Amino acid sequence: MIKKLFITLFVSVILASCVKKRDLSQNTVIAHITIQPDGLHPFNDNSAIRSYIFNYTQKTLIKLDINSLDYIPSLVKNMPTASEDNLSFEYEIKRGVLWDDGTELNAKDVAFSVKLMLCPLTNNAQIRSNYTTVIKSIELDPNNPMKFIMHAQNIHWDNKFIFSELFIQQKSLWDPKRVLDNVTFENLLSENFNETEVLQEWFNKYNNADNSYKPNLLTGLGAYQVTQWEASQYITIERKENWWGAKDSSIYNKAYPEKIIFKIITEDASSYLALKNQEIDVTTRIGTVKLMKLQEREYFNDNYDSDFLDQYSFSYMGLNMKPDGIKQKPFFVDQKVRRAMAYLIPIDEIIEVMMHGKGSRQASLISPLKSTYNDTLKLIPLDIEKAKELLTEAGWIDTDGDNIRDKMINGTKTPFSFKLSYMSSPISKEIVLMIKESIYKAGVVAEPTPMDFTLFYKNAMDHNFDGMMGGWGGSASYSNPMQLWHTSSWVTKGSNFCGFGDAESDALIEQANLTLDKEKHNNALLKLQAKVYEDQPYVFLYATKRKFAIHKRFNNRGMYYEKPGVMIQNLELKTAFSSKNLTTTDGQ
Repeated sequence: MIKKLFITLFVSVILASCVKKRDLSQNTVIAHITIQPDGLHPFNDNSAIRSYIFNYTQKTLIKLDINSLDYIPSLVKNMPTASEDNLSFEYEIKRGVLWDDGTELNAKDVAFSVKLMLCPLTNNAQIRSNYTTVIKSIELDPNNPMKFIMHAQNIHWDNKFIFSELFIQQKSLWDPKRVLDNVTFENLLSENFNETEVLQEWFNKYNNADNSYKPNLLTGLGAYQVTQWEASQYITIERKENWWGAKDSSIYNKAYPEKIIFKIITEDASSYLALKNQEIDVTTRIGTVKLMKLQEREYFNDNYDSDFLDQYSFSYMGLNMKPDGIKQKPFFVDQKVRRAMAYLIPIDEIIEVMMHGKGSRQASLISPLKSTYNDTLKLIPLDIEKAKELLTEAGWIDTDGDNIRDKMINGTKTPFSFKLSYMSSPISKEIVLMIKESIYKAGVVAEPTPMDFTLFYKNAMDHNFDGMMGGWGGSASYSNPMQLWHTSSWVTKGSNFCGFGDAESDALIEQANLTLDKEKHNNALLKLQAKVYEDQPYVFLYATKRKFAIHKRFNNRGMYYEKPGVMIQNLELKTAFSSKNLTTTDGQ
């Protein structure tokens, strides 16, 4: 026993002597993320973490200002000038915006980027409709390579702001042989799109997974370049030398850190220890309980600013309204069943227990933080008995006394036992178990089905699920409901995963979009929210507060409601910060 204890102590001493020390005077920001992005392809990938990293590697023509929540020019001189009929918008690109090879951004790059976004061969079905319903064509100015006109399909609420999330790509890099020069906008938008062998070959290369993961291919106009990607561990981006925006006065072109390391820490306990030991500088993703616990510690408050702030995103439980009837049984085709599920989910308890009250509820698709939220819609309470009534009315009855409701479907007795898919994480697992326990009280069984993001997202797009736990990032800007709620977005395997919608809801989406009249726009959104509320494709769960912790060795530690919440590139290392080392093990 003494010998074993001696060996243990000896090994501990050796390990302690080998612990790496982090030099906190280095101008490197380590930012915590909980999952790696699905990829960093400029158009094809779609995760929130991808967008988070794109804040530093990519650029758009205009953007939503994180302070004023107004749109401001980014790569262009001014916001676009609209024609009298509001169908044409003229832009002029700023001089001196340079690609990594030193060539200057021009209007041809914009036209090329738009073609990529509109083309049916690009693997971007989840967002393409946002652009095909707005952009008709790009007209280049023959006398000025920096000017272009965006011609719109119709009068549209998004016409003036459509370039706020379209990341501009370098034409000469991606298409040196000018293959897309021969493709017209009319052809791209045609129902009879001419898919030639040359185009197929070009887009096969463009859609290749290498363009999502290989650092040397992950290029953009941002101040930082991806230099390392260690799967499931970290992604490193480094500040470019002689970057074009270095002398720009805009806060969006500040690039103080020499290096930003996005460190992937999935477990809450691990992120807690990482903050405790100052192994990470920034997080907006630590668990609520862990952050509250850290805020009780003097050493943490000495080293970090921290807070909880509202955000525009929300979590939901999606119900497959249009199952194929083979892989997925028709559990949720009846509106009464979907509404019963809403009565069965203990949302308030989830917010209280899992988030310690640091969350809020919403009744439908628009955040209560926005003026267009329909506050006449009442939050659906937990009501097991009401759910039972609805399930019985829908024909789901326990006929054999096994405490599970069943129903004859196509001549076969089918128990109400469905798979509930979710992205694997400790918190998600606990929430799913709370849901499982609650709905079982009404004779319904949820089978927890954890999976990684890639499989989860693929199954969602393929409509290959019964129920799913998802979430959508939001913004103070207008979120075009086309992407999530139009029937075309289900047909094309876009982001309408559940199969919501009909002629009425499509018409409301179009009414909201195809107008510049604020009252008509708002009324259409109010009615659409009511329609979603009644049809119940989602059980709207909660909007968590964004959790912040930012190390005090940096200046400019702003925290914002608007995504991404913190501007990492604006974190300036304090010049007076002493060069102190810190061991990165707990208790050292």
